[in-house]
Amino acid sequence: MDLALYIHIPFCTAKCPYCDFYSEVKIPQEEIYLQALESEVDLLKSYLEEVLSLPTPRIKTLYIGGGTPSLLSPKFYERLISKLQKSFIFHPSELSIEANPETLTLEKVQGYREVGFNRISLGIQSLQKRGLIFLQRRHTLKEIFRAIDFSKRANFENISFDFIYGWKGQGLKGLYRELCLALSFNPNHLSFYELTLYPHTPFYHRYLNSAFLNEKRLLSFAKFITTSLTDWGYFPYEISNFAKPGFECKHNLAYWKVEPYLGLGAGAVSRLLELRFKNPESVDHYYEAILVKKKLPFIIIERLNTLEVVKEKIFMGLRLTEGISLEEIEKYSFHIKASALEELIQRGLLTISENNLKLTLKGRFLHQVVVGYLWKNLEKIR
Repeated sequence: MDLALYIHIPFCTAKCPYCDFYSEVKIPQEEIYLQALESEVDLLKSYLEEVLSLPTPRIKTLYIGGGTPSLLSPKFYERLISKLQKSFIFHPSELSIEANPETLTLEKVQGYREVGFNRISLGIQSLQKRGLIFLQRRHTLKEIFRAIDFSKRANFENISFDFIYGWKGQGLKGLYRELCLALSFNPNHLSFYELTLYPHTPFYHRYLNSAFLNEKRLLSFAKFITTSLTDWGYFPYEISNFAKPGFECKHNLAYWKVEPYLGLGAGAVSRLLELRFKNPESVDHYYEAILVKKKLPFIIIERLNTLEVVKEKIFMGLRLTEGISLEEIEKYSFHIKASALEELIQRGLLTISENNLKLTLKGRFLHQVVVGYLWKNLEKIR
């Protein structure tokens, strides 16, 4: 079985006020976390073979996310990759690592490249000083430029920039300048994520009813980003992601295509055979399970029913420019009412070609509305 492998590094120097990803503000103890990951690999390998009766997985992509993966040294990843090579069929075509600009040195970036990473995703978030201040990022513009230079000098040909748009004070003119500055560095891939107020984050309580996050304003930014980057030669292969041809993120495509993946580390999620597993969002609980009790740390094991699988495929598939095949839905004995499809087509939100369902440009900006409507119009094939 071919699998995408995700490894979560849950350590940060500070918690960003908008972030809802699991992380803890603490200095990472590399040796302990590495021992836990190595033990989890052994336990998971046995579980896949003995409980799920699966052959040794073939790892097709590796993605190190966080948290702040670039807090950890190249030696940490060298040993981790060595363990993966011994435990799985490990020949990934893409090995990605997320990095925050302020944590990088030339030596560290060169080390990441030497141990095997061929893709680096820089958490830039903004190329305006006021944007960095509002988002409470800990790096400066100078550190961003330096991190980009380090990545190029380390011979990372596949460099991605991550941005957040919609922050207070941002305007279209400033956004245009950010885009021009970003493209002056000739990245292969860019991600632009809408600032979202997630419950239990400081921004949620501070800005829940703020006018600057109105839907019309965010929609104008999304349209501007998409049309501008498309005009400049970046393929909008997913709602928030743009790439030069051949530089789409292979790992993330596995999620959007609802392909099987494994997750290692505290807070990581796995999905196999309509089964979903989740590790505890606590480093201490993760250590206790693996290093003390010598067992897998799953806190959630659920089997998705057929309807849940179909809904997931519609939600994820319509994020992609290529869309989703109606046959893919029908093989689970469901179909979407013809009247619902016709209504969305007439409204200019969907197109159907050769039995393939795609969002129009207008529909991409109303993804959740369209998906919700399709979910309501799913019918079981009798």
